[in-house]
Amino acid sequence: MKTRGRLVSSVLGVWILWALVGLAWTPHDPRATAYLDQVGRGGSWVHWMGVDPLGRDVFSRVWHGTGETIVLGGASAAGALLLAALLLVIERRGPSVAGKFVRSLTAAGLALPVLFVGMLLLVFLPPSAWTLVLACAVGGVPFAFRQLRIVWLEHAGALHVTASRALGAGWRHVLAFAIWPNLRPEAVALARLLFAASVLELSGLSFLGLAGDPDQAELGVLLRRHQAELFQQPMLVVWPGLLLSGLLLVVHLANVRSAATRGRGLAG
Repeated sequence: MKTRGRLVSSVLGVWILWALVGLAWTPHDPRATAYLDQVGRGGSWVHWMGVDPLGRDVFSRVWHGTGETIVLGGASAAGALLLAALLLVIERRGPSVAGKFVRSLTAAGLALPVLFVGMLLLVFLPPSAWTLVLACAVGGVPFAFRQLRIVWLEHAGALHVTASRALGAGWRHVLAFAIWPNLRPEAVALARLLFAASVLELSGLSFLGLAGDPDQAELGVLLRRHQAELFQQPMLVVWPGLLLSGLLLVVHLANVRSAATRGRGLAG
């Protein structure tokens, strides 16, 4: 079972590395409309997935778009996790009034969908991919805070942590050597979960046309851009959809394997 978990994690790592390479290099310029003479001819040795109706290489656009989706989703997940950690510090170490305010604020935030947060931000900020990143990060904070708070309370109240404090260890020592080693696997799993949710939400907001640039090579934008050609050139929609769904599936499997490993460790 550990071998399967490592395999899934390796697949996820290779997938992300491959996508990031596409941000720096692709066989053709993802935005260049240089192949109008190849429209409708399907795949070839030069254009593996063919070209879109504007004469752009589909493989290059999908490869580059996967990298953009992963970077934007990762930035959103990191933002949500950092903001949640900051709120947790305020809630645990600040005055009781601040703690009550943070808990009330995050509880109310759970009722706000990311779409609403995105629309609200677009009133004040220009439409762009990074505005959507901010929306997904802010929208993910309430869930991230509650999950972090649960695991923090679980580990901070453990017997070995209490013993470390009783022996006079400072809070930095307790955090680094008593809490963090046990908290880290769950924090990593939460980060992967936030990443998957951010990728899905970002692609959904982009599909709705909120990204600003209608020709951006991002998976959600590609799905929106080519939905009109679904019956004429279905692969223009199938490839971005497969890559998006496959990425979410691999992240899910990585979390499932990680949870199963932690469960067996606790049982042992």
